[in-house]
Amino acid sequence: MTDRRSAAIHLFPLEASADIEEKGLATGTSAIFLASPPPLDDDTTVAAQMIASANEHGLDEPTDLGDWAIDAFDAERLLDRVPRPMSRGERQICGLLVALARPFDAIYAVDPTAGLDANRRRAVVEVLTDLAVDNLVVCASDDPLFATMSD
Repeated sequence: MTDRRSAAIHLFPLEASADIEEKGLATGTSAIFLASPPPLDDDTTVAAQMIASANEHGLDEPTDLGDWAIDAFDAERLLDRVPRPMSRGERQICGLLVALARPFDAIYAVDPTAGLDANRRRAVVEVLTDLAVDNLVVCASDDPLFATMSD
């Protein structure tokens, strides 16, 4: 875990999600926009989508951050599956994995904890908080866990 004293997630209420989406999409290729539900190819494994995301940004394989996220979200079992039959929470985690498989400077996330159980909600907030140490992280969420994690 990183020292969260220097981390700051820019948190907005969920009703600001349209503004967050607009800003995220306008930022360009160095930014990640995490929609809820995330856009995934329903018929391609999550591992293949992570590799494709990395390849689109000039990498041969997903970033170390992508590997770190697999462990942080306890998501190893999701990698060889296709998203079509997954639950909303599993799809949410997979969207995060695919997004974090590539380099970025900023993350714009709309409701990143939607559909997740308590353990995974906490893991997502912890990961985003850790990422906020070195990156711009902007979230639209009404999840009270974000407020408690910043203390």
